[in-house]
Amino acid sequence: MAPTPGSEACVRRGWGSCVEYRRAYAEILAHLYKTGSPWDVVLLVQLRNGSRIGEAIEVVKEFCNAKGRADSVRVRVEKHAKGDTRLMVLSEELRGAQGRDYLRQACLRLSRVKAPRVDIADYCRRAYGFNTHALRYAFITYMLKRGVSPSIVAKITGHRSLNHILHYTEVRLAEEVLAGLRGWGALPVEGQGAP
Repeated sequence: MAPTPGSEACVRRGWGSCVEYRRAYAEILAHLYKTGSPWDVVLLVQLRNGSRIGEAIEVVKEFCNAKGRADSVRVRVEKHAKGDTRLMVLSEELRGAQGRDYLRQACLRLSRVKAPRVDIADYCRRAYGFNTHALRYAFITYMLKRGVSPSIVAKITGHRSLNHILHYTEVRLAEEVLAGLRGWGALPVEGQGAP
């Protein structure tokens, strides 16, 4: 089993590599329903799209500007040329009336803070024990485990190169495979037969 977010083993691996997509999605969604935190809206959008935190903030603002008329928008890809954009989709839970209320609250909060990236990053570490970028890699790992090709994942996430995707996800997957090899190299003990 993978180390838990915030544990020493997880932090040592870097990038919050211990964050699992489905568990994080459920946890953020439950926390949103319980507290109504506007930062959970941004984190949910980030996780759902495998985006950078800045892209998720911009998408939330765009969804608010669309006033409920859009379930997907294009946003500029950070760290790319000016014309590069990517599609981002609103999570299903944010599409209904209650979800749109959460979006409006997130937009209101975003309009009142000077450094939303910093505030959201601090919130994520305090509330969940990992950094926001971990959500991006949780999405990537989840897509690869579901059989989506790395090149398609790179197009979805706005990566120019497969190297970043493969480096972080292959390290994690290799460790999971290695941990699952228990008993594969054991020699039979005399008198006990093969394992």
